[in-house]
Amino acid sequence: MKLLIAIINDPDVVTDILDEFYQKDIRGATVMDSMGMAHIMANYVPFFSRFAEFGEDPQRNKTIFAVVETDEIRQKAVEAIEEIIGDLDESDTGIVMTIPIDFCKGLSKLKEDE
Repeated sequence: MKLLIAIINDPDVVTDILDEFYQKDIRGATVMDSMGMAHIMANYVPFFSRFAEFGEDPQRNKTIFAVVETDEIRQKAVEAIEEIIGDLDESDTGIVMTIPIDFCKGLSKLKEDE
């Protein structure tokens, strides 16, 4: 089991990504507001203030958290994200990573999973 973390630069596409997750049978994601380091630093260090000027609200990202049980599900999630935002290797799209989970309690299963 792994925790998939997807930081999405364009918050307006997150519902589309979640819809793609649903279509690919990936359930149970959690979404949180997030902010990049440069935009936080812009409030405290004048050098970084020029990075806070781009777009309407560039400091806001969305971060999606999802537990994925297999590498196949992880790949489906990455494909779903890239179907919406394009190649993650392009700049200003987002970042996806996974980290191993060595303990998890309270993760509910769907009836068909039992």
